[in-house]
Formats: sequence, structure tokens, C-alpha cells
Amino acid sequence: MKQIKPTSMRAYAAAVGLLDFIVLTVTTLITYVLTYQTFRLLDPIEASGTLRIEIDPQAVGLTMLGTWLIALAVFKTRDTKVIGSDFLEYRRIVNASLTVLGLLAFNSLFFKVDVSRVFVTSLIVFGLLALLLERRIARAWLKRQRLQGRFKKRIVVYGPEELTVESVERLSNNKDHEFEPVFTISGTKQLKLKMIATGEEKEFELQDLPEICKAHNVELLKVVGSSATSADMHKRLYWALDGHDISFVVSPAITGVSSSKLTTRVIAGTPLLEISSTKFSGPQYAIKTVFDFVFSLVALILVSPIMLVTAIAIRLHDGGPVFFKQTRVGVRGQDFQILKFRSMKVGAEKEFEQLAEQVGYEINAVQFKLKDDPRVTSIGKFIRKTSIDELPQFINVLKGDMSVVGPRPHVHKEVEAYDDHAVRRLLVKPGITGPWQVGGRSELTWEESVSLDLNYVEQWGLLVDISIILKTAIVVFARSGSY
Repeated sequence: MKQIKPTSMRAYAAAVGLLDFIVLTVTTLITYVLTYQTFRLLDPIEASGTLRIEIDPQAVGLTMLGTWLIALAVFKTRDTKVIGSDFLEYRRIVNASLTVLGLLAFNSLFFKVDVSRVFVTSLIVFGLLALLLERRIARAWLKRQRLQGRFKKRIVVYGPEELTVESVERLSNNKDHEFEPVFTISGTKQLKLKMIATGEEKEFELQDLPEICKAHNVELLKVVGSSATSADMHKRLYWALDGHDISFVVSPAITGVSSSKLTTRVIAGTPLLEISSTKFSGPQYAIKTVFDFVFSLVALILVSPIMLVTAIAIRLHDGGPVFFKQTRVGVRGQDFQILKFRSMKVGAEKEFEQLAEQVGYEINAVQFKLKDDPRVTSIGKFIRKTSIDELPQFINVLKGDMSVVGPRPHVHKEVEAYDDHAVRRLLVKPGITGPWQVGGRSELTWEESVSLDLNYVEQWGLLVDISIILKTAIVVFARSGSY
């Protein structure tokens, strides 16, 4: 049997570890030079009377650098299970960085050590941003490598044939091209192996499974399908692989749930998966609310000249109103008046039914969108293409009706067409931008739009919002998918 040796994710993790060291070292040096406008070798620690100790900033920087690198390892930011694909990687980096800051603050207070707050704060902020940017660039490189067949996680799927086929298709269509299904396994007493690439089949004994997996450099065995009769077989598979460097994962009966909501819980000696409910409340929501308010206030100040010019242009064009107001459905089904710059001629809504009947719904059967809508004015085409028409919605955010990031707000007619799972979009506030904005905008089908929004509902948070905002800036600059 030919030995296949794809590039290991451990090699990628080791390279990222080296990059972490380089990035933090360079950031520490640059922050020191910018803060103190000089660079000197380490000075000795000096006692300040009997109550305070002053430590030279170079020593502070070296201490933070070492502690930071240790924290990144302790928080498993380079774990091969999450690095390069799972959003948990970024969350662990943030937690590790905040821990470094917390340890420094504790030691400063407990041991009465004087450190420069400006230097420490600047280093934490710049270092964290540099780390996140480095990991994002590394992921982009990794994705290109995976398109060429490198750095993939080789995986085997066990279960009923119809479920293994479905699972293999899902793995093969993974957008990050992270997994490479090698073969499937079915059966109980006599196991049957089927190679995915060639379709070759053969039978084998359970005790031979570890050697077969090692021969194909398999890193993970995934079990799909669960029943009372299959539980014993799943346990035997786990025992067969126990002690070998092969991960064993079981697909839960429920899918489409964010990994951040899954925890294990033991009831009557049986380990079970517990799924926390989606809540738009608590400390995380408070942070999101403050971020929304501050971001929107700053944004309105920065874009006020653009808004003023746009308002004058719309008014001079046809003498109609500058703003367009429409009732939309917000969080928990509450109505609110969305505010946009008017991009259509006066009275455009009265022509809606007639136009929809004549032309039809070009995108999908729920949302009415035309690439060449005759109701759109010449100025309207420009402000839609550049997303300037959306800027007044920052006022909606300040009023508390919307969030900067969230699902697209729909009108009542569209909400009435929701099925049971689409209603979950209303669990969070609608947003000026969202996953639909960076995932294809008007070119998305209804099902694709709902799928992206529901994924956001499952994993909303500040880091997710910042990521979407940065991606939105790129999409708006490219002017793609809007009309």
C-alpha cells in the first residue's frame, strides 16, 4: 500500500508559532520606540523608597513578550483542531492577551511596581491587532495551499451508507477546503471499507482499523447516525482507536448549532451535549450595545459631509424628500421606521404591485429585486452602488432599533413568508450590514440569505461583528452585488 504524506497541520501550527514570536517581538520594539522616542539596553531595577519599585520599560516589554507567548500556548491558540478554520482561534487569542494584561495589573498592584500605562496599553492593543492580522493572513495563505491539496485533514466517516455519502459530500464541499475524506466504513461484525477516490471496497476486522488509518495518514474518524443498536459499535470503534493519534468525533443528531453553544454535561453517569439557548441579553449584549452606539456616533460624524452632499443632490434632482422611511420588522417582531436616502422617484411604492406583476421577482419569490429597476433615479443608482443610501441607518442604531451588524431587516410581507426556522432571524436586532452584505448581497437567493443570517444568530458577538464590518468595507469598496 502506497504511503501518502500530505503536509501536516502540525507544520502549519509550528510556523504560526514562529510568526507569533516575530510579530510580538517587532510590535514590542516598535511600541517602545514610538512611546519613548529612544532605545536603550536594559537598565537595572531601581527601588523607589521602601514602598514602590520602578522597572525599566525594556524589562516590562520583555516580561510581557515572554508572558504573552506562554499565554498563547496555554490557551491553545495553535491547537490543530481549531487553528486555520475555527473562529475559536481568534477568541482564544483575545482571551490570552487579556490574561497578560490582567496578570500585569495584578502584579503591579500586589507588588507595588510602577509601569508605564501608556506603554502597556499601547503594546496590548497593537500586539493584539497584529496577532489577529497575522492569523488572518496566515489563514488566507492556508486556504490557497488547501486548494492545491496541502494541509488538509484526512478524515474517515463511519455509519450507514446513505449518511456517509451525505457527510462526505458536505466535507468535500467545505468552503475552506479543510477536510479530505479518504474512505468510508460501514457494518458491525464485519466492517466494509470503501475508498472514495477509486470506489475500491474490501472487508477488514476491527482490530486492523488503527493500522489502516495510519497507512492513509488519517487524523480523524467521524461517526454519523446514532441509535440504541449502534451505541455499542461506536464504543468499540472508540476503544479500537484509543491510544492512537487519531481523533474520534461523533456527529450529534441536531446540526446547525454554533460550537460556542455546545457543552458537555453528565446526567446519571451519561455524558450528554447541552445546547445553550440564544439570548440577546447579558454582558455580551451590553458590550455590543455600547459598541453600536460609539461606532454609529463616530461614523455619523465622519460621513456627515457625504450625507450633506447627498441630501442636497437628491433635493435638487427632483425636489422630492431626501429620506425614505419604511416600516420594517425588528427584534422580537417589533415594528420600526427604517431611514434611508431616497434612491427612487417619488411615488415608487405605488408602482410596486404593477411592476412585480409585469416583471416578476428576479432574485427569489420573497424579496423583490431588479437589476434594472425603472423606479431608481440616476442619483439613486450611484448611492445604491456605493451603499451611501444606507448611511442614515446609523440614526436607527442610535435610537436602538437596529445594530451595526445583524440580519437584514425585512418588511411585513417578507416576514409573513418566513418558515419556522427563518423566524429565528428576529431573535437579534437587524443590522446595517451583516453576513448577507459580505456573502453576496442582492445576488443571494432567499435560502442562502436566511442560512447566513441564522448562522449569525447562532454565533453573534463583538469579534464576529468586527470581522463583518471589516469585510463590509472591502465589499463596498469593490461595489459588488449591489443594485
